[in-house]
Amino acid sequence: MHREKHLFPIEKDVCYQSMKRGRISTTGAGKTFQISSREVCFTTQGPLRQGDSVRLAVDWPAMLDSGCLVKLEISGPVIRSLPGVAAVKIARYEFRTRGATLRVVHHPASNNSLNP
Repeated sequence: MHREKHLFPIEKDVCYQSMKRGRISTTGAGKTFQISSREVCFTTQGPLRQGDSVRLAVDWPAMLDSGCLVKLEISGPVIRSLPGVAAVKIARYEFRTRGATLRVVHHPASNNSLNP
């Protein structure tokens, strides 16, 4: 499997949710440790399976001119996974203000929230 050559060591808080059949199957929090234009590597609280669809919300280290904090929302498949760490291919991304939360549709069978 090809790995990105230019991974940058960026350590920021991240919240994630794994989706299966259109439903949230796993949520957790961790820290990014490498980010590139194509993938993000981060620590996980539990196992994520290769191929799983994942959404991430990363506390981004930059602010808008107005001083507003920013987060990076990423979605894509898990391309590598080991116990406690995973890499996700960046299929889509969007920068948002941190005041705007990643909305998680509450699933009656789960009391987990993406925003701890």
